[in-house]
Amino acid sequence: MPRRLYDAIPSANSVRVRILLHEKGLDYQRVTLDLNKKEQKRPEFLRLNPYGKVPVLDDNGKVLFESLIINEYLEEKYPPPSFMPQDPYLRGRIRLLTDYGMNYINEPFTAWRLQMRGKPEDRDPKVVEAAGNAVLERLSYLEVALGEQAFLAGEISLADIALVPRFLIMDEFGLFPAPSLTRLSAWLDRMKARPALKPFVG
Repeated sequence: MPRRLYDAIPSANSVRVRILLHEKGLDYQRVTLDLNKKEQKRPEFLRLNPYGKVPVLDDNGKVLFESLIINEYLEEKYPPPSFMPQDPYLRGRIRLLTDYGMNYINEPFTAWRLQMRGKPEDRDPKVVEAAGNAVLERLSYLEVALGEQAFLAGEISLADIALVPRFLIMDEFGLFPAPSLTRLSAWLDRMKARPALKPFVG
């Protein structure tokens, strides 16, 4: 049975898994769902993921969902090349930075993204500005954490792969690069230059 990834377009969560699959050189078959047709809510898909969301990985009959969990599994099962260091503190640091970027930034990022996904004439400029500024303000912690390193934990890790899809969205809609976040802007350029990200860079 081939390795299958159930995904959708657009889906930043799916992109996160696809990047790691490409980084590790793992072959997979894409099964792309049409979210507008609610294909993710069909009974046959809900048997794979009761949340009714993408992505879902079927690795030769072993089914997992939630992109961060999928990537942890891929890292553990297919370690070379590795995206988690052996040092326990660095592993914890990677999980911390991932949690910060996914959860603490989520509220203003979601508010901003919902505005940008709509038609320009339907956007509320005040919401766009306030939410965008809140995102950039919260990203300042990651700017400091990055420091002079090339990647968030020194070497590229699951944290970089987890967070970069959100930065690609910010880049697409003009919130990034940001003059106040020069280190993260350079980091994003390094990430975009990686072959695994080429399919997602416009």
